[in-house]
Amino acid sequence: MHRRTALSIPLGLAASFALPAAWLQARSPASRDRRAPRSLIDYWEGGGGNEPGALPGWVSPQPKLHLHQRPSDPQITIAETDLLRRRMDIAFAALMAQPSLRNVHGVSIEADLNISLMTTEDGMRLVKPILSLLAKTVHAGDPKTIVRDGRYMTPWEEGAVLRIHLNPYEFLARRAVEAEFIEGRTVRIGTGAAFGIIVSDTAHQGEWYPRDQARLLQEDKSWYRPGTPGSHMLLVHVSSYRQENDLLRQGRLQPTRSAARLAAAMFMTDWEDVQRRMVALR
Repeated sequence: MHRRTALSIPLGLAASFALPAAWLQARSPASRDRRAPRSLIDYWEGGGGNEPGALPGWVSPQPKLHLHQRPSDPQITIAETDLLRRRMDIAFAALMAQPSLRNVHGVSIEADLNISLMTTEDGMRLVKPILSLLAKTVHAGDPKTIVRDGRYMTPWEEGAVLRIHLNPYEFLARRAVEAEFIEGRTVRIGTGAAFGIIVSDTAHQGEWYPRDQARLLQEDKSWYRPGTPGSHMLLVHVSSYRQENDLLRQGRLQPTRSAARLAAAMFMTDWEDVQRRMVALR
């Protein structure tokens, strides 16, 4: 069952809290998201680093591409795949530039770009690109910890994951998503205790229902077919197991933990700028 959750702000109340646009633009992305745990952001914005003695973690130099399609399916073209890959490279670079993911020690990061087809409730077939960053704790002294390119990873770790969906139809149609607050082109969402951010081409007005948004996305091919109608909606989401999600929400998760690093990178990235640059790429 899907919860029909909306967020709306009375016009009078919104006007009473209006702030100068220049002041809003000068604030960091993390400071504009009131859900961001202050201790986590302060740690990474203040130059916090790796745990002493932690092993250097292996990091994917670029996302590994996985194309999933059957011969009987409508074919995803080379041009579509290449455009999606290059657009996702912009998002990947923006994330890896954040202090929590630069030169990581004690954590490895594996990046994968999966491109497949999805079928909507109305029977439409759409290309579904998802970029995943899987962050795993590196266990020093564990015989199953391996060395790759002079850096370390512990493959058996479950880890935390950050995912970026271009056209998040399935996410909005089939998961319990709650809009927590709206600012311009950005919608801050929650899925239980986990965090997410949605950005699209235009500012959102009034109520915002996940299922209504999903219906609008059923014919949206804008991310892989330039010039076609659509909103270029992007969703980024960070999640770990329930206990870590809860600790992250409460601001009690150690900043160097895998989930905390991914969350800090998500909060500190300017997603409106990233989405704008991705759309501009042809």
